[in-house]
Parts: sequence; structure tokens; C-alpha cells
Amino acid sequence: MNQAHKHIQIQQRCYSNYKTGPQESDSLSHIDIDKIHLEVLNSARFQTASTVIVDYSMPEMNGLEFLMQLKNPFIKKVLLTGQADTELAIKAFNKQLIDQFIDKHDPKLRLKINTIISNFQDQYFRNSFKLITDPIIANNRDAFLVDAEFQDFFLKLREKYQCIEYYMIDTPRPGFLMIDNKGNKKCLLIFNHASMLAHIETLKQIKAPSELIKKLSRNELIPGFTIEEGDQPLADYIDDWQTHYFPAMSVNDSVNYIAGLIPADHLSKIKDQPIITYADFLEANTISSEIIH
Repeated sequence: MNQAHKHIQIQQRCYSNYKTGPQESDSLSHIDIDKIHLEVLNSARFQTASTVIVDYSMPEMNGLEFLMQLKNPFIKKVLLTGQADTELAIKAFNKQLIDQFIDKHDPKLRLKINTIISNFQDQYFRNSFKLITDPIIANNRDAFLVDAEFQDFFLKLREKYQCIEYYMIDTPRPGFLMIDNKGNKKCLLIFNHASMLAHIETLKQIKAPSELIKKLSRNELIPGFTIEEGDQPLADYIDDWQTHYFPAMSVNDSVNYIAGLIPADHLSKIKDQPIITYADFLEANTISSEIIH
């Protein structure tokens, strides 16, 4: 378990730092966002534990002794206790030796475990990948990452599509690759109103179909592509626009963002690659899918 997190090479793949001067603080961080989703090709990615839950009463060593041997500082430690162990667990919690303790005889034990895992898993990723997330947030280009309305929308969307894992992407637009436990993939593209208005203005200049422009103006569609120098000409997309534009979704009450789901076919580096899904991982391991979700 102490070795499991070392399988994750996402930081080495996506993060680079350049010296810009003689001082220690003279450096520039660069995050290659389009390499983040390649983590789906890492067959060991599910072996990284975010939360470890153990019973205090175990043979050979007690649960607290076991948790004390975990070296990964980001792993959250939870102790299951009986009535006789509660005072010891309180002391361990107050000394920050553990992050939580639960009475193993609690009638709502399964619900509590699932809730704790969900909360601690979020904290684990936020803390252990700050080297990647902090520069992206500081850039302020992808402000939706800290927008409360968008975060609420995205959480509900992940629940609706039973998304098990998701990764930020930057092509063809900022957004997320979303994957369910069977490996079904979708891409969520996120547009701000300024980028949509610019796209509409470009369509007007090339005299695109009025029906398309009206649908975009009413926030009914989003483009599933972006136009960069050297890319496919815009006219090629417009000739068959019903294929290249997708239904837009309202981001709660936000006036800042428009989003839409498109197929993940454009992610060529993973398109034809075999992916170990979460369902595969559960089947190959002795983790109970009734509790771990």
C-alpha cells in the first residue's frame, strides 16, 4: 500500500518547470492539460488508495498500529472501533494520528463508510495533485474550476451518467473526459459566453445557415470542434453542421457558461487503446462492490 501511489506518473507526464533567472523563485510552471487524460491507460490507477479503513481489533497488530505504518501523507486514515476502543480512538484523532473513527456496530455503517470515502477521496485528489491543479487555477483561463454553480452542475452530471473517473481536457475545448465503470466515454465541453459570441460572429462572416446561427444564439447547440491555424476549414464543418454541433446544456443558473456532451472520438491517443475499467478492477480484486463504489 505504501508503494501503490508511486504507480501514478501523471505529474511527471503533465508538469514541467523552467528556470527563468538566477533566483530560486525565478521559475515558470507549465501544465500540459491534454496529457492528463492519458492516465486512463495506466492500468494501476485504481490501486492507489485514497482512504484506508481498518478495524482496531486485528490479529498480530491492532488497526492503529497498521495505520501508523502508512507512509503516503495524503492517504486518509479511518479506524473502526468497538465500544471498548472509543476512548483510544478519540485520543488518536486528537493527536491527528487518524482522520476519522466510526463505531463498527453503527446501524448506518455502510452509508457512513460510503460518505467518508467520497469526501476523503475528493480531498485526496485535491491535496496530492496540487502541483497540477494550482497552476491551472492560477492561470484563471479555466475559471469554471472554482465556479460554485458549475461545480454543482458537474457533480449532478457525473451522478446522472454514473461517472467513475474524469479528467480535464483542453481539446477541442476546455472540459472533461468522463468515464463510467464499464469504460463508456463522453466529453463535456465548456464554453463561456464570450467564446460562443465569437464563434457566432465568425459564422455570420462566412454566411453560415441562419438556422444554425439561431440555435447557437439561443444556447441550444455547441460546436464539437475548435478552429485553430492549420485545422480543418470551418466551411467543411458548416456543410454538415448537424454532425459537428451538439445539444447544449444549461449550467444551473449560471450566466457564465454553456456546456455540452460530445463523443470522445477526437481523443486519438486513447481511441483504440485497451482500457482497464473500474468494473474490470473490481472483478480482478477482492474489494466488495457493495461498499466501495
